[in-house]
Amino acid sequence: MKNFRRLVILAMLALTGASFSTLLAEKTRTPEGVGVDQKLSAQIPLDTEFYNEKGEKVKLDSFFQSGRMPVILAPSYFECPRLCTLVFNGLSKAMNQMGKSGLKPGKDYRAISLSFNPEDTPKLAREKGDRYRSTIKSQKVTEEGWEFLTGDRESIHAVLDSVGYSYKKDTEGSFSHPAAIILITPEGKVSSYLFGFDYNPTDMRLALVEASSGKIGSLTDAVLLTCFRFDPQKGKYTTDVMNVMKIMALVVIAFLVGLVIFLYRKERNT
Repeated sequence: MKNFRRLVILAMLALTGASFSTLLAEKTRTPEGVGVDQKLSAQIPLDTEFYNEKGEKVKLDSFFQSGRMPVILAPSYFECPRLCTLVFNGLSKAMNQMGKSGLKPGKDYRAISLSFNPEDTPKLAREKGDRYRSTIKSQKVTEEGWEFLTGDRESIHAVLDSVGYSYKKDTEGSFSHPAAIILITPEGKVSSYLFGFDYNPTDMRLALVEASSGKIGSLTDAVLLTCFRFDPQKGKYTTDVMNVMKIMALVVIAFLVGLVIFLYRKERNT
């Protein structure tokens, strides 16, 4: 009898778990027409105009410093109650960590949070910008380093279509959208994508260094980029086994050559 009761309880728990999993899957399923179609090397329209936090019209080109800085493009909308907040927090956290290692927004790269809600205003953009920039404690960040932009529907679509970022407005006035940021080269071409909202500072740093073609970063970054490669499917950097093996082989060869020279000189001196 006890065994029968246990079986009944286990069956009920299994059914409850399955029902919950199904409900959760349905609740978190990405709506149709929402997602990211990666367009690596695609050119974004730099002549597109938006409004900065002061309400001034600016061309997207002005944020690329005439081909000098890579840019982090973070699509969002400023009254988003959930996902965008996580993206903002994740971005500020990663920027804070990168600042500690010497990569500074406004000097080495720029970040742009671009609202895809044409009803968002420069005033709201300023409020969001001030709030999230202040969370970066490793350095003082101004809008030169992280700007929040608003614009009209046509301009928004032009840029987000060029990077393959799709979103949808629901019946309640909110937006369904993916959690992703796009790394853009100083020339305005898509370099890579980072997904989710908990961004690994090392991945973001490597993505920026790679997007800049080595114009920023250190010798260590250059070595790391030799050992790691960006995986578009995973949206992160993974070990490049072949390159690691090549580097190890070169180290071994250099060691053996050095050892032979050392032994040869030692023998001559005796």
